[in-house]
Amino acid sequence: MVVDAMLEPALEAVVADVRATGAPEPRVEPSQWTGDPALPAAMLWSPDGSGVGIFVRAGDSPAARVAHAAEQVQEWVLEERPPGAPGWPPCPVHDADHALSAAVVDSTAQWVCASDRVVVAPIGALGAPDGG
Repeated sequence: MVVDAMLEPALEAVVADVRATGAPEPRVEPSQWTGDPALPAAMLWSPDGSGVGIFVRAGDSPAARVAHAAEQVQEWVLEERPPGAPGWPPCPVHDADHALSAAVVDSTAQWVCASDRVVVAPIGALGAPDGG
């Protein structure tokens, strides 16, 4: 994946989680569709040829960029899954009753339970021995 240097590490982390969980994986292509250098961007492409633009804010902290990218990739994954499929990534705390949410906790991008805000894993570590 070769995208803007501000966006690439954020995307790499969340795409690692997509792979680790077996969720549909987008084809990522560089694109400066925002037209604003302060908003590094890329396109996520589906197998059917549809695409969606994502971006981060260059002025945000690295953790905030990861969390923001994770939110956008999460939306893409949810659109790609079959109707009625559980949320992604599923919450292991509540038997996948709902999806995790991306958040910055203690200056680190984390997947947290959307219900009780318990930190589950750093974004990029799902499926790792110590990460969800």
